[in-house]
Amino acid sequence: MSNLKYIFLAGCLLSLASCEKFLEKTPQGVVSSDQFFADEKNLDLAVDRIYGTLSWREYTIGRQFFSTHEMGGEDFVGSSNNGIGTTLNTFQSFTYDASQGFLQQYWDRTYANLNFCNQVTDRTPGIKNRELAEKAEAQAKFFRAYYHFELANVFGQAPLRDHVPTSSAEYDIPKSSEDALYTLIISDLEYAIAHLPTKSEWGAAGNGRITKGTAQGLLAKVYLFRQDYTKAQQYANDVITGGEYSLFNDYRMLFHPSNLYSSENMMPGGYQFTSTIWSGRWYNPYLQYQGVSGEFGDGVLYPAQALVNSYEAGDPRKDATILTTGDKVEGWTSKDANTPKDGTVHFPSNTTIANKKVIWPKSYWNNGEFSFQNVNPMFLRYADVLLIYAEASNELGQAGNALAVLEQIRYRARGNKSFADAGVLPQITTTDKVELREKIWHERHIELALEGHRWFDLVRYNKVVPGYTVNLLKNVYNRAAFDYNRHSKFPIPQNMITSSQGILTQSDAWK
Repeated sequence: MSNLKYIFLAGCLLSLASCEKFLEKTPQGVVSSDQFFADEKNLDLAVDRIYGTLSWREYTIGRQFFSTHEMGGEDFVGSSNNGIGTTLNTFQSFTYDASQGFLQQYWDRTYANLNFCNQVTDRTPGIKNRELAEKAEAQAKFFRAYYHFELANVFGQAPLRDHVPTSSAEYDIPKSSEDALYTLIISDLEYAIAHLPTKSEWGAAGNGRITKGTAQGLLAKVYLFRQDYTKAQQYANDVITGGEYSLFNDYRMLFHPSNLYSSENMMPGGYQFTSTIWSGRWYNPYLQYQGVSGEFGDGVLYPAQALVNSYEAGDPRKDATILTTGDKVEGWTSKDANTPKDGTVHFPSNTTIANKKVIWPKSYWNNGEFSFQNVNPMFLRYADVLLIYAEASNELGQAGNALAVLEQIRYRARGNKSFADAGVLPQITTTDKVELREKIWHERHIELALEGHRWFDLVRYNKVVPGYTVNLLKNVYNRAAFDYNRHSKFPIPQNMITSSQGILTQSDAWK
């Protein structure tokens, strides 16, 4: 991340708190957390450590991410030539269970990330420099809200962690209700909004930092998921009228390695290659898993034909997103013996397309490796906020407001042209609430394709229109095993149930 260092000292130190359950004695020569935080300057190191939870292997933006955020939907398919790809396909066929290892890893990492957040929020009340403390606490509370929001979407009910455990009795705790999780999420985001700097206040030195606008945008999404459309619209509108973010003028270039901190990127999950990173920790799974076949082995995940079929005729975003058979990667010579050495991409037997959003000429590959590219997955971007505003407005009966921002999205998609000039993507004009809802949902699907939003959207759509997702998956995509009551949330990992000695119980749908 630009101007944000990956702090191994802080990471190792803060990790101690999550290991105390297993340690009877503090290792000699290790600085305690009390000693570390006695120097207020170290508070910034602790905050930087939280940012590290988003990137590359820290968040493991590979199997943990795709299994819980995408595979239940229709946009990806796992490679038939790769063991991880075939395992990820079990999430698509809904044949996984509570013993699935990817879910355990997701659980472990998310709660470790919450620990890093709570290390900061537990300490800030005692920091004399209140400006420093409040800014640090606002960033920590934002991420604490983000990870609890993740837990609510992935598992539904889950243990709530708002402080570092102070006794052994607090290590195993029962799950909290979704309402309890959301109460903390909203409270934390309200604090973040009140105390975070704006994008302009951070300045260029703050590239990669979350901002007041980021917190407003995430809170808008939280309220959208809760079907509180008035507040969803309110907070999305706060971002829009704040003027700190805007649509990047070129949809394809929005994902370019040189645009890691564009005007649209509200929550960067930055990864920048550096030769000083530990050997064996260079590879970015977000790239590695979506790599072109023959580079770093076979790719793991590819877009599904169902996504390709969803694009409107002539939509330029299709060419910006989907790389197909016969396409070439400039400067690349495949390591696959069966692939021409002219940059042509080879595919496994069950697909002929790849995610072009992560595929760029080899001149952008550090050390000549595809998985060493600079990349910045956008966990929240301005187009998402505009679509939240459009959806909330339509649900409130304000079709005019929805249409205005929807046209902004489509105008950019046409190459900053009107329909009259571009001849593609007709301007949406319907004011019928049901029809416009479908148009907005389709726009979300296409605009945010392959970026980790689809599964959570599908789950919530079924609450807005009962039976919507069930019909789509079972009747359109023939997912016979799909049961909304069971599969809309993932099971709590069985190891956590077993080790808690009865304190943590399984979700009712998975018992």
